[in-house]
Amino acid sequence: MGSRIRKMLTIALIPLALCACTSELDKVRGQFIDNCMSSGAPKSNCKCAIDKLQDHYGEQGLVAINRQGYPPSDFAEQLFVAAGQCRNP
Repeated sequence: MGSRIRKMLTIALIPLALCACTSELDKVRGQFIDNCMSSGAPKSNCKCAIDKLQDHYGEQGLVAINRQGYPPSDFAEQLFVAAGQCRNP
């Protein structure tokens, strides 16, 4: 019976553990998408833009930018380019 309870607890706790393990990158991406959408852009455009920024800066680069609290000097230009590439025709 003890092993059955442990098995049930393990199964019950797996989803909780998965939810608690949101990566820092996921948080950065989520914040970007939320802020982007709050400015009126469609979610698909916001996701596209953050994907392009991630292609340029890399995963660790985006996390570092968020941690520093200020963007690098070329960020506005990269964002402008990404937004232009992601606009729906």
